[in-house]
Amino acid sequence: MTTHVFIVNGDTFPTHLQYLFAGTGAREKDRHIGLLADIKRVRKNDYVVFYLEKVGFFGIFQIDGKVFKDTSKPTYLREELKKKLIYRVKIKPHKVYPNYVSEWEAIDKLPLYAQDVIWSLIYRKLKGNRGCTPINLQESERLIKMIKDKNNNNPISLGSGKSYTYRDGKIIRIDGTFNYTGLETSTEDILSEMIEIDKENRLQKKNKKYEDRLQVYFTENIGRDPRLGEICGKDGEIIWMGNEVACGVGMQKIDIFTITSDKRENKQFNLVELKCIPAYPEIIYQLQRYVDWTSSYIKGAINSNTQPVVVTRRIVNGFSKRGKPLKVKIERDKTGGALREFNSRHIAKKVRWFEFDFDNDIVFEEINYT
Repeated sequence: MTTHVFIVNGDTFPTHLQYLFAGTGAREKDRHIGLLADIKRVRKNDYVVFYLEKVGFFGIFQIDGKVFKDTSKPTYLREELKKKLIYRVKIKPHKVYPNYVSEWEAIDKLPLYAQDVIWSLIYRKLKGNRGCTPINLQESERLIKMIKDKNNNNPISLGSGKSYTYRDGKIIRIDGTFNYTGLETSTEDILSEMIEIDKENRLQKKNKKYEDRLQVYFTENIGRDPRLGEICGKDGEIIWMGNEVACGVGMQKIDIFTITSDKRENKQFNLVELKCIPAYPEIIYQLQRYVDWTSSYIKGAINSNTQPVVVTRRIVNGFSKRGKPLKVKIERDKTGGALREFNSRHIAKKVRWFEFDFDNDIVFEEINYT
């Protein structure tokens, strides 16, 4: 179960509490693929913590439904929010505590061990405000414990005919109920968009990227589409999922990171790199950084349970990459050789390599490069 941190401000927070929803948006834009990839990651009963800017962290709520898009004009509750939130999801109370944990307590006050630092929130702070940020299992455990301890583990008892709001630095209970009655529209058809872009690339010899859409497809369908089971983990196995997982103060981010667990509770850490172009040998340098960071900062991650995965566009004779024609066998041999060299270091499990193609749908095939 993943914990998601949603950013709110003094205007939006009371409305989120009263109407019980979370959301994200990009100023006046009607769509934003990166934000869609983020919020599509949420699953029913995942935990939600709100970060109130310049104040601290409040919780704990849970996801209560699927992500939808607000296409009404103006967007529902625009006047109250003083902000346009295009992608939304309903939430429900779990254990809602009145008092917050300050940013200093959660992030700036360093613990004894580096692995206990909530790195996901530090990286988010350094690199800009993502409206919906995943924190990993150990970070979630630490932050939720801090919220509980701050409140002596004494959540607010809601009762019938009552709602929440934010006032005077606390979540409080108020009389009355607020029913969410806004328009709930399906989000963009990402698969169709990818198929059209890919077709245009091949017919017109263009190289328009669509990795952002590929990431949306993954966050939307992991644990739901059996085709992604071999890549990211099957339904029932996945215990945590993140996207754009920052792995250092540089710009490196793991596209998709899932943690799976078998019946014996043995964990596997799946690091998935997505490419909308054919694979190339230099991809191993990204895998190296991902594996090094994971083994250093994620508790329980060692070489025998860290699984690097690359997902790339199927190589086709004549498909242009960086302006050069590709030959299937030559390019596969080069990439396969690089992956074999990477595997020889024994810093992780053998890299799994999948290629995808389109035929009015998306198809994945695992490549045997040994």
